[in-house]
Order: sequence, then structure tokens, then C-alpha cells
Amino acid sequence: MIHYILFRTQAHSTEEPSRVRQALENVLPQDTPIETLETEGYFGNPITIFTARLEKKAATQYMQFLRDKLPEADLKELISELPERVSEDCTFFLRLSKQDAYLGDVRITYAEDAIALKAKVAAYPAKYELGLKLIKDYFNAGE
Repeated sequence: MIHYILFRTQAHSTEEPSRVRQALENVLPQDTPIETLETEGYFGNPITIFTARLEKKAATQYMQFLRDKLPEADLKELISELPERVSEDCTFFLRLSKQDAYLGDVRITYAEDAIALKAKVAAYPAKYELGLKLIKDYFNAGE
């Protein structure tokens, strides 16, 4: 089970906030509330931050959604990188492409300007090895 998944992305002054919001909506389950925060960058440029949160059952179901929606090449790459994507406290990290999400696709990216996912894995005890095993199981990559 997954305790929660946090989603975070931002619209910089060169981006249309409604499009960035739409990209986030496209990768979330329908009717997931999105919080908006208007802020400024270092040089006074406007930045809009969008966040969302999925809890327990919805978060756990989202992992299956990812497995089903990621292209095969992305899924294989993700599975090979799982040891680097799980922290010592059983948190799983992933970035999704904003541009692909806006177009309705789910793709992994390594860019900074992305939709960041941070999932807390329900591992008891909260040890790296157990968290990694559980994440592998979600992506059908168990040993």
C-alpha cells in the first residue's frame, strides 16, 4: 500500500498557467483537487505552483495506473532505476513530462521542469530493502 502521493509542478512566467494545470489534471484521477499558489521568483517573475495529493487507496491505485500508462520503454527504464528512486525512508520519486502530460500521455522525464511525484510507501518497518521490494511489486518487477 502507498500512504500518499504528492504531485507538484509550476508554471513559470513563460508558460500559460491554465495549460500547466491541464497537464497536471491529465495525469491525475478525475476530480482530484488541485491547490494553486501564486508566488514570485528571485527576480520578481510570477510563478504559479500547483499541488495535489492522493491518499491510501487512491494512491495505491495510481501506481497501477502508472504501470499501465507508461510506454514499455519508459517502464523498463523505470524498473531498472528503482534502487535509485527509493530513499532510505521508503519514499519513491518520479518526474513526469509536463509537455507529454498536456498532450494526454504519461512519460518519464529527467528535466527539472516536470510534474514531480513523491510517494510514501507503507513499509513496516520502514526500511529501504522492504520499500524497494514493495515498489518493485507494484511495477511487476519483483525478484
